[in-house]
Amino acid sequence: MNDGSISADLYQFLATNFHQDWDLEADDWQGIVDNYVNEDPAVGPLRQLAQEIDDLRDTRPEPELKQFLVYTVGVDYGPQPLMYKEWLSLIADRLRKQASAIEDGSA
Repeated sequence: MNDGSISADLYQFLATNFHQDWDLEADDWQGIVDNYVNEDPAVGPLRQLAQEIDDLRDTRPEPELKQFLVYTVGVDYGPQPLMYKEWLSLIADRLRKQASAIEDGSA
């Protein structure tokens, strides 16, 4: 259940892609992100999602971020050896790169 501190789009992205069976859909988090992008390759929403991920990372310390992602959002992906902040940063970067590739026509 979303506690209202993140957008419905960000909640949907995290909760529906990094659920307990994420590994049935891709081998790693990169594959999950790529699958998401391939389903709806719209540049604006991808960039917006990346910004919202940055905002989430910037507003919560690591322990609180982990608690929020796991217990409020329902993320069931452990990014070890990365911390959640690092992992979210990589996701946001990948979303931006995918958006740029779509925009440039190289995707």
